[in-house]
Amino acid sequence: MKKDQAQKRLINRLFLPILILAAVLCFYGSATANAAKKTVGATEIIHIVESGLDFNTRIDTGARTTSVHALEIEIENPATDKKANIGKTISLTLVNEKGKKKRLKTKIVDALEVRNAQGVEVRYMIPLTLRWQGSNKTINVNLRDRSAMTYKLLIGRDWLSRDFIVDVDKNKGTKK
Repeated sequence: MKKDQAQKRLINRLFLPILILAAVLCFYGSATANAAKKTVGATEIIHIVESGLDFNTRIDTGARTTSVHALEIEIENPATDKKANIGKTISLTLVNEKGKKKRLKTKIVDALEVRNAQGVEVRYMIPLTLRWQGSNKTINVNLRDRSAMTYKLLIGRDWLSRDFIVDVDKNKGTKK
């Protein structure tokens, strides 16, 4: 009986200091993880390495994937079913908001079903390297005609994940 009471007193004495230590470690761990991440604003200038073009870009934490303005899309030996074109060579023209264009040729890595305000559509995905302030990150980007949209490159969570934090008050790099 005395042994049980002694164990309970020991646990009670150690519980609060251990709880405080755990809280401090959790806070410190999350702070150091975020310290390694770069902070982007709601809009930024992003360079697409393969095209050599800069894009005035909207950062959209609500978008799962990144989308770029692509026109004149041609697939070698196209199939009717978009999923059947995965792995095939695709030629396309990227166009930024200033109207500068670059023709690219690459492989289709996926055909992604995307939900938006207009409904559901299937978009081709290609790998592109995006550069911002010296950081390069290669991700799969979906292709879309963004002619009617202000931002010809929309950055989604796929680019932000593990490397960037968004601060909507930080908009130093871009102007409409």
